[in-house]
Formats: sequence, structure tokens, C-alpha cells
Amino acid sequence: MVAVLVAGVAWRLIDRYEAQPRFAVLSSRSSLLGTWDVEDGFTGHVEFAADGRFSAVGLPVEGSPDKGFSGAGRWSLDDRGGSVSLTPEHPPSGMSPDASLAVVRADGRVQLCVTSGSPGVLCDFLLRHRAAP
Repeated sequence: MVAVLVAGVAWRLIDRYEAQPRFAVLSSRSSLLGTWDVEDGFTGHVEFAADGRFSAVGLPVEGSPDKGFSGAGRWSLDDRGGSVSLTPEHPPSGMSPDASLAVVRADGRVQLCVTSGSPGVLCDFLLRHRAAP
């Protein structure tokens, strides 16, 4: 009985640990290609192309308007593979000209993260890679 209780508690802790975002790295640029959707009921998304261009609709990056950044520009993966830099062609007033998304692992999969400025909170928004049709 004690073993079952200990196993249940261990499973719950592991499950909870896996659900929390943790910094991660990508091994190559090709891992980013395609469309990434903002989770938790938001409709924003960003698409990364192999030529280093991106297009976004409603992407909630730092300094973007209430409905998120919509536009296009250039993207790059940092040397470590831990963050994606976005350089919009025409950033809205108040938006950083060099926004970035962190690479994290949450719920057992690689996701992108709009990092938070709040203490103890890693991500304000998570983006998941859209499955191919």
C-alpha cells in the first residue's frame, strides 16, 4: 500500500514538473520551420520560412499592441539554439525592434515562449508547432 502511495505521489510530481516550461535548445533552424500557434485560446500565430523570413498575426510579443503584432520580417536562431530573434520590417510604436522568443520544453514537447517580466513566471504565452495536415 505504501509503495502504491509513493508511486502515485512520484508520478504526480513528475507530471507537474513536465508541464512547467523549462528552457531548452533546438539543434537546427529546420526545427522552427512552419506555423506556431499561440496557446490558451489566443488566435495569434507566426510562420517561419526557410529563407529567414517570418510572418505573424496577433503575436503577443513585448511592446506589441493589445491585439498582438501582425506583420513580417526576418528571424534567426541564436548560436546556442535557445532563442529566436524577430526583426520586424515595420514594428509598431513602442515595440522592440528586436523581439525574441525563448525555446522551452513544456508538456513533454518543444515550444516557443513569450518570456514574462513578472517575477517567478517564465512565460506569458506559449506557442506550439502546428501539426502538418
